[in-house]
Amino acid sequence: MSAPPLVAIVDDDASMREALRDLVGSLGYRAAVFATADDYLGASDLGGLACLILDVQMPGMNGLDLQRRLACEKSAPPIIFVTSYGDEQVRRRALRGGALCVLEKPVQDRAIIACLETALGRAPTH
Repeated sequence: MSAPPLVAIVDDDASMREALRDLVGSLGYRAAVFATADDYLGASDLGGLACLILDVQMPGMNGLDLQRRLACEKSAPPIIFVTSYGDEQVRRRALRGGALCVLEKPVQDRAIIACLETALGRAPTH
């Protein structure tokens, strides 16, 4: 039996990371959480990564820069952006870069669930 899909969450807001981790877990997926893009890039055990939930504004490398960096990889995961800044230019840039969804905080659970279902190509396993 294969392991459930792995979803990485990168957000500098600890309460947001925890809430997203709990939601992802309640859907039957595995979650790996990171406070910064550098923490994510330094992770060694992300085999089978199925999706990335990524904050736009973070200290150091921001989410859009991480998206651009990951786009160079052959197996870049689908990205769901979350942001406190509902800037249309940021939204367009994220979508042009290949983001699946751009959601404004506070993020509604049903919006994240719908984006995850699309990213993973199937209904949750709960």
